[in-house]
Amino acid sequence: MAAVSTHELARYAVDQIESGVSSSNVAQQIAAFLLEERRSRDHASVMRAIDEELAKRGSPQVVITSAFEVSIETKKQLAGMLDVKNPVFSDVIDKSVIGGVKARSGDSEIDLTVRARMNKFKATIVSGK
Repeated sequence: MAAVSTHELARYAVDQIESGVSSSNVAQQIAAFLLEERRSRDHASVMRAIDEELAKRGSPQVVITSAFEVSIETKKQLAGMLDVKNPVFSDVIDKSVIGGVKARSGDSEIDLTVRARMNKFKATIVSGK
């Protein structure tokens, strides 16, 4: 039996997301498949292929990272700041985020976390500006 390619996995994942399956369930399915097939090192390339497939279909992925669930209104505002039309949102709950939110789509990122603001403040003080 031929191995399932990275692009085939990406097409499957995007088909599932577009049919209404939650992105977290799709992620669990893909992760389980990669572990079962002993291909866990392929996870990064599969994620890139999923991003590419979503973008190709006109629904780029926006990854939202925060300590708690973010409202859909906030997600839409962040997508607008990233200039992304018809986004598919993926939530990452990261308890190390003290406060605020970070959004990423492709090569663009907006970091509105407390840590980022504190680092910017620190850099301003150190530079004397």
